[in-house]
Amino acid sequence: MDEIKTITIKDKKYLELLKKIINPPEILYVKGELNPNEQCFAVVGTRMCSPYGKQVALEIAGDLAEAGLIIVSGLAPGIDTFAHTAAVERNKRTIAVLGTGLDEKSIYPQSNLKLAQRILETGGCLISEYPPGTPGSKFTFPQRNRIISG
Repeated sequence: MDEIKTITIKDKKYLELLKKIINPPEILYVKGELNPNEQCFAVVGTRMCSPYGKQVALEIAGDLAEAGLIIVSGLAPGIDTFAHTAAVERNKRTIAVLGTGLDEKSIYPQSNLKLAQRILETGGCLISEYPPGTPGSKFTFPQRNRIISG
């Protein structure tokens, strides 16, 4: 996988909208390219979705990606996975915000490691506020949601 870079809140590449959330992260760890001028659309939802939920997530995220929006989600099982999949299947850029470190051993779920690689191959990026080696916990996943919103 790509090299992990750091972006501080004072860097030009730090997202302006992210600076406006409550408690913005001082440092972001990034794999891939982060473009602060992109039009993004967040897609999040349940980890245990129905077949209909899967279908709708794939269609909506795919249509939005085709329209030029960058899909942002959390790489979690369920709706997040389907949103990222819809973008990469169309060779469109998507951004995964993780509640773990970005190293291969920390990425959760491990079943999405290939999807994470595909996100990078299609020009997307992986973002986390947690340094490499940080496992996920019941606290880190809700915290990453504020980054998805920004």
